[in-house]
Amino acid sequence: MPSEWGAGDVINRLQRGKERLTRMTAGLLAMQSLLIGIGAPAAAALPATEGTNPNAHLNVQQDRYATVKRGDGYNLIFPVISDIHIGSGDKAEIKFAHALEQLNQLAPHYDAIASVGDLTDHGKAEQYDAFMSIYNRHKQPTAKSLLTIGNHDYYGSSGALKGQRLFLEKTGMTGIYYDQWINGYHFIVLGSENKSTGGKLSNAQLAWLEGKLAEHASSDKPIFVLFHQHISDTVYGSDRWGHTQNHKKLYAILSKYPQVITFSGHSHYMLESPRSIHQRDFTSLGTSSVRYPELEPGMVQGNHPPDDISQGYLVMVKDDKVIVKRRDFHRNDWTGEDWVIEYPASRAGFRYTDDRDRVKPYFEPSAQAVMTPITGHATQMLLRFNQAADNLFVHSYDIEVKREGSRRSSLKLHAFSEFYKHPLPEELTLELKGLTPNMAYSASVYAVDAFGNRSDKPLTARFRTAVLAPMQASSLSELLSLSVRNWFKGGM
Repeated sequence: MPSEWGAGDVINRLQRGKERLTRMTAGLLAMQSLLIGIGAPAAAALPATEGTNPNAHLNVQQDRYATVKRGDGYNLIFPVISDIHIGSGDKAEIKFAHALEQLNQLAPHYDAIASVGDLTDHGKAEQYDAFMSIYNRHKQPTAKSLLTIGNHDYYGSSGALKGQRLFLEKTGMTGIYYDQWINGYHFIVLGSENKSTGGKLSNAQLAWLEGKLAEHASSDKPIFVLFHQHISDTVYGSDRWGHTQNHKKLYAILSKYPQVITFSGHSHYMLESPRSIHQRDFTSLGTSSVRYPELEPGMVQGNHPPDDISQGYLVMVKDDKVIVKRRDFHRNDWTGEDWVIEYPASRAGFRYTDDRDRVKPYFEPSAQAVMTPITGHATQMLLRFNQAADNLFVHSYDIEVKREGSRRSSLKLHAFSEFYKHPLPEELTLELKGLTPNMAYSASVYAVDAFGNRSDKPLTARFRTAVLAPMQASSLSELLSLSVRNWFKGGM
């Protein structure tokens, strides 16, 4: 056994050996049937027509690489969701069921369904049982399952191998990494091989991926690759929640195939951001989360938007394009415009690139920033300002507060535009703390879009903080006196 093989490699190789034996047996039986003259000719693949079952193509015997058009004109329809986290409270189960019910209403005959990791919160048997109970109750009966193991799915096991065995036992997947052809489209699922946050992909798994990508590859058709952790330096959130082991090798392998579309979760970063889709050498898509959203830290609103938020994708494939629709399950509505990936795949034709947007956000002439004192708080103020505009998306604001006449900032804040709220608030109100009483200041508000473009002209407001009330001044003097006494005691 090669030293670089992980536990997942052993499981996958044993499973593939079993599959090869099954295929050999089926082939021998078919040959025997043909020789004795009882073999029936294969059914002709008939094109689906309007008004028929959109899934009729799945019942037609066909070459695994061939595509039969659905009755609704599409070649393939499948949802992609992520980070269900069953076991993190009753809300996880409710939101998961709600998402599946909504997908059934939107696409009652989807061909496959993918969930790219963290099916459970702690990888316990009872959590898998709850997940599969909800999943099997709501999933379309004929749809193929594409379930991915995530880092949380290892947490309940004493070792990686036990975590993988439990995942396979409970989900029925053929390995922690595997592939399927669905109506002529290739789906490749990768699986992190331990519970590390940054993920682990062994050299053996990556070599397997390289071989699978080459199988009947064509620039005319997408290859869908699914895994839990983002590839670093691709989609929104990949800077903090990307692969940290072998990610460069993974990227190099995928970069040979511009027709690849990857789906990854892990970060929970939200789909409103145009950076949730990325194209450089191939297409990457971040999937957000069904259970709860998360965003980058360092903003005054915190990195966890409202917990009711739940998101996912509905993917619709035609001959010459893949249409990705973003869904807010919590609002039962779409969010943002559809993303369209065109085929035949060509890097020259990519539209969702790193440099796709150089336009700076701006404030309308009528926009203004207003400061309001907070009664009884001489060191605090409320800043209220109108939201900026942008050609794509205003992501956040930089707020700089300086003392009048000073070049140095006394206070710097960063705030989300609260793009995750629908409708988007027309104004934002933020609290400024730690100011000096009875001091003249100026505040400048700059708008920042998803690609880091910052408005040239800020909104500005000049203000003076309140004078300390006698009681406040007395308390402050007493506090300073106490601090000085304690300092002297400590120094003696």
